[in-house]
Amino acid sequence: MDDTSIDDLSKYESGTAPFTAAELEAIARFRENLSVIPDIAFKGFDADGIRGLASDHGVGEARKMLHSFATDLLNGWWLAILSLKNDLPTGTGESARHSAAAARYVAHLTAQHLNACAKFEHAVTMWFLDLDTNLSSPLYLNRDEDE
Repeated sequence: MDDTSIDDLSKYESGTAPFTAAELEAIARFRENLSVIPDIAFKGFDADGIRGLASDHGVGEARKMLHSFATDLLNGWWLAILSLKNDLPTGTGESARHSAAAARYVAHLTAQHLNACAKFEHAVTMWFLDLDTNLSSPLYLNRDEDE
């Protein structure tokens, strides 16, 4: 994930206290968890990409790949985010939460994940319903309805 590189963390600290050492350790563990997830999870599929999978490997195999994408990759990514959130240190009393920078970082990761899920759902819907992916025009069926 390009925008979560260690050099990029400073953008979450803007106007607030920097990450604590314990938060940076939690983020390092999070990144380690993500390192086993292929980049395709973060880039996602589009309907044409799924059509290519189905064409190259057959519809049944494409469905298995999509199922794995959803259950293993997207879910694995979400579990890594939840682990980070739970792993971030918290204080006691008034400071019973992590820093504003850490909260921003988790919020950004959550938004990235939700966006990837929405793109995945859209791509699968477009593929399953065999809808045209030309976004400059209304959605038209790729084939005649009589088929």
